[in-house]
Amino acid sequence: MVQKLLHRYWDIPDGTECHRKTYASTSISGAVGLVASAYSVALNPPGSFLEGVARTGRYTFTAAAVGAIFGITSCVSAQVREKPDDPVNYLLGGCAGGLTLGARSE
Repeated sequence: MVQKLLHRYWDIPDGTECHRKTYASTSISGAVGLVASAYSVALNPPGSFLEGVARTGRYTFTAAAVGAIFGITSCVSAQVREKPDDPVNYLLGGCAGGLTLGARSE
């Protein structure tokens, strides 16, 4: 499953098909958030079922949002700058994703 998700992301050339690239990065990061939430619930059991569901949702949706922002920012940056293979696109995507994570954690 992991290889399928990663191939879905890397098979799309940078700066093209931003909607597909963003969907792929959202899927990957959502899966990572789901795994992280499973570990969190398993290692630190919640007091109630609803608390466990809330924690799982918080981790999963936050990770998916960061992945979506990263994917759209890096792809749009590649299109606007007309430099699809430039690492600066990923730097900008990482900064935007970090801002999203910072806004969520406040």
